Amino acid sequence: MRGYFADELLLITPSSNAAGVSLFGEVVGTHKGPLAVALAEQSLRAQEITVDLAGVHYLANSALEILVALANSLRPPRRLLVRAPAGLGLRERVTAHGWDRIEALRLIDA
Repeated sequence: MRGYFADELLLITPSSNAAGVSLFGEVVGTHKGPLAVALAEQSLRAQEITVDLAGVHYLANSALEILVALANSLRPPRRLLVRAPAGLGLRERVTAHGWDRIEALRLIDA
């Protein structure tokens, strides 16, 4: 990624204060690749990776699955923190799939 990804729907930027990324806009299925690349780069840097979705108003299930796959690959004490607005319904979606039992996945209200 080396900086950022942008198209007409989504902007992905590296976080300025922690290992992780910030997303703005709509995350659709075609963004799985850029999101996976951005997260892979960040996962090399720290024990705790933060994905800030505060600027996102739509998150496709396929993109959520990328986040879950990363969390599944992390072993404690490493973890993925996902900061998301309630409007995305992530807690409900994660719980519905049983992903709330993933020890390395932590959801934070934005």
